[in-house]
Amino acid sequence: MELNEFFTTVILTAAVFAALVTSIANIIISLMNNWRLKKIEKQKQMNEIDKYRYSRLYELILNWHKYDSAPRGDTAEEIAFYRLLNLFMDDSGRYEIAKPLLDKCYIEELEVKKTEGEKLLNDLVGAELPDGTHSEEFPAIKQRYFDIAKEFSKMLKTVINCQLEELLCKSN
Repeated sequence: MELNEFFTTVILTAAVFAALVTSIANIIISLMNNWRLKKIEKQKQMNEIDKYRYSRLYELILNWHKYDSAPRGDTAEEIAFYRLLNLFMDDSGRYEIAKPLLDKCYIEELEVKKTEGEKLLNDLVGAELPDGTHSEEFPAIKQRYFDIAKEFSKMLKTVINCQLEELLCKSN
């Protein structure tokens, strides 16, 4: 009887020990699966955010002309002047729409140009005298303002296209 009890005790102890090892292994496997699932879910969420950013930026490019100011002036020269005058402000509006969708590295360089353009616009308004005439610095300020507006416009288009390329590469 004693030998039979010993084997029974050994078998029961081994079964309890095996159940304990199995439980620990199941807990570890469950934790690993949970971690992988969270990682996949986070990646899926990031992909959805990138898709949203891409679609909104692409929509901005498609509807670029809708953010232009209404044409003003009677002659071609006047229309061109007002288009140049409003170019910076139109692109500033586009930039405000695109800003939350862009990476920080792009925002920093655009902010510098935007600040410079706003300062020149302020100087341009200040160079116009109350009676409607212009000061001597007006032509130089106007030319610098137009140059900055063109640079800002080109930079904004380039940045949006680069961001679109990056988002497209991420999704593939």
